[in-house]
Amino acid sequence: MKSISTLTFQHTLKDIHKNTDNRKFCFVLGAGASRKSGIPTGGELSKRWFSEIKERIDTTEFSSWLKDQKINKSDLAASYGSIYRKRFENDKTSGYEFLVQEMKTAKPSFGHIILAQILSRTSGHCVLTTNFDSLVESSVYQFTNKTPLVCGHESLSGYARPSKTHPLIVKIHRDLLLAPKSDPDEISELDPGWKEPLDLIFSTHIPIVIGYGGNDGSLMSYFEKMNKPSNFFWCGLDESNLSERIKKLIDKHDGRFVKVDGFDELMHKLLLVFDEIKPIKEELQDITNERIVIANKQFEEINSIIGTDKVSTKTENRLLETTRELSTLEYDSLAQKESNLEKKKEIYLTALAKYPTTSWLWGKFIHFLEVEKRETDNLDFYYQQALQHNTDEADLFENYAVYLDNIKNDDVKAEEFYLKAIALDEKNANYLGNYATFLKHNKNNAVESERYFLKSFQFDPYDPNNNGNYAQLLLERGDLEKAQTYVNTAIKFATENAVLVEQWFYRYAHYFENYLTQAEAQLEDLLSKGIRSLGWNFDGNIKQAKAQNHPNEEKLIDFARRIISK
Repeated sequence: MKSISTLTFQHTLKDIHKNTDNRKFCFVLGAGASRKSGIPTGGELSKRWFSEIKERIDTTEFSSWLKDQKINKSDLAASYGSIYRKRFENDKTSGYEFLVQEMKTAKPSFGHIILAQILSRTSGHCVLTTNFDSLVESSVYQFTNKTPLVCGHESLSGYARPSKTHPLIVKIHRDLLLAPKSDPDEISELDPGWKEPLDLIFSTHIPIVIGYGGNDGSLMSYFEKMNKPSNFFWCGLDESNLSERIKKLIDKHDGRFVKVDGFDELMHKLLLVFDEIKPIKEELQDITNERIVIANKQFEEINSIIGTDKVSTKTENRLLETTRELSTLEYDSLAQKESNLEKKKEIYLTALAKYPTTSWLWGKFIHFLEVEKRETDNLDFYYQQALQHNTDEADLFENYAVYLDNIKNDDVKAEEFYLKAIALDEKNANYLGNYATFLKHNKNNAVESERYFLKSFQFDPYDPNNNGNYAQLLLERGDLEKAQTYVNTAIKFATENAVLVEQWFYRYAHYFENYLTQAEAQLEDLLSKGIRSLGWNFDGNIKQAKAQNHPNEEKLIDFARRIISK
């Protein structure tokens, strides 16, 4: 069996993706791809059920069952179907209900988000899975503007054709809501309805197997009998975990084994392959803005007077004077149309008096006061009112922490609210990164700051602000090689904002051997556009750059001064 590194795999896929139009990828996902989303793998469930079976039946029956089913205690995953059937033999519905409970709180992981981008931004690729969960299609719905075609039952197999407009997701063991298959009699052979569409898919699509243990007879048997695809990749954690059957299959198709660190980690690597993928935050912002525009347009149409094209001043006054209860959306619509800032404030206050537990309305009101009306005297009071009525809204706690940090300079209270926000949403990379930056700049605690930065990357490794701020921490202590990766990531995913001007300063300050002229030109261009990072502290960078014998210390200090001041 031949093996290749992840790096070689990346470049091989990139060659295929760039140089041919008639070969696409089919991502074949097993339970391992859903593990980080909180769904146990087949092997983990097999171990749990095996222990429960042992507790529920007598020794004689247990021994007989082991012998009859040829259960290998050292490889329980291989007997998943038999163990499932025995565990729920007295009430099959309990088996289904168990699976529903295990999957109901699962959320797409970073890998699913990237996969959704691949499926939507590059046409023709598809997913084939033995999983019942909805993680892939949920990611497509949530994080792209595409609608997937999900074939979660063999009766839909005739529709399982790769599409340029609707990403195809094939579930050969059915969807969770369509009587999924787990019994060995059900998964030992592929339903006949799937053969023709799978033959069609693999006549043009290269299988990329991820997180699949090959323990069901259906898909493995199909792979063993299928026509040889143009290539075949099996991704796994370790070659030693592969069964002889899998190794023979890889050899049969002249395929390659690719050692990976996990599903999320692999999908991270595939960003190199697909240049079409936008930065995730930019993609989400575009989609969200489009949906808001559509919703607002429809809302205005509903509110408009019959026979007119838009809401008139008369209509707005009528809404304010009406005796019926206005909705939060109606109040917000009125506020957005009001040009008089005092009247706009009154509309928000009236709305909040009626809907004090609507956190997004508080957020818009406080943003209006701070940014549009520039009325900062009472911000603290309104934040406290908002938090009093919305005790579990993490965004409000985070925004208040940032306000206390940047405006009030109250480190003690700021830290309290940073930690409260994280406690409410411990997987929020933005919260973790903001607190990490606070620890570095305000508390001078580089050790704890680094810990929180690294934790934030577990949930969003491409956040440009966090990458840039962590890069600064590394640069200030002289770790230029490690920092360069984070600077590069920040530049790749940043827009023309403070983050970008900071990163080009870092390149000018620390990587002058390669970037001196380019960085100087970039900084001048950004500064000419009015882009600044007001109040940012470059002292540690300047000190380190001097230690590196920077060729133009005067220019370096001048750039720092211009970036941090208006």
